[in-house]
Amino acid sequence: MNVSSAPLWAIGSYVDSSGRRVPWRITHEEIGRDIDAATKVLTELGVPGKRVLWCPMLSQAGQFWPYICGSFLTGARLSCADATAGEAARVGMFLRLMEYDAVFGVTAAILDGFDEMGRRYDEVFAGVRIIGAVPGAYERLTDAGVVPTRFVLCGPAVAIGRAPKSPALVAGDEWELCAVDGHICVTARRARAQEFVRTPTAARGDIVDGGVTW
Repeated sequence: MNVSSAPLWAIGSYVDSSGRRVPWRITHEEIGRDIDAATKVLTELGVPGKRVLWCPMLSQAGQFWPYICGSFLTGARLSCADATAGEAARVGMFLRLMEYDAVFGVTAAILDGFDEMGRRYDEVFAGVRIIGAVPGAYERLTDAGVVPTRFVLCGPAVAIGRAPKSPALVAGDEWELCAVDGHICVTARRARAQEFVRTPTAARGDIVDGGVTW
């Protein structure tokens, strides 16, 4: 389903299965729904009232903004850093000076930055309850003895594990996932300005209990 004539909030983007960055039209009504859904997910994760660090890129604003707003709406205290090697110093500074309950969006690039600084992952993330790591970073943290939670962008949808080692789930009222030829495909459950019907994304893996594993 789509609603092509509704006023747009923004043009976001996502990466498809070919590695191409695709423009993504987002209406005001959609972003409001996504903020509500993100607030519900964060409440399920137990972060209300706690300190949360998000590591997005500007090109991922359509996916991350609902969760940043949701963090405020749950009463969480919020910090942000880019998901780059250069920003590893900022991430490390935040985690050294303040106590964080969750860090979402840890990438291989951030871990590269810690490697360049000679920082051990278990020391950097000591005391962090939820370490939301994307594919590539997730394996490196696991190999280092850290226990991360799966975090992955499935095109326009954000998938987060509800516990370490569990599948990463999207907001079920808004999105449905399936796997085709190893790629995660996303379908919108409600009307959106842009149609998503088994749309292939850059995320790879399998679907287990409705969520993404890899």
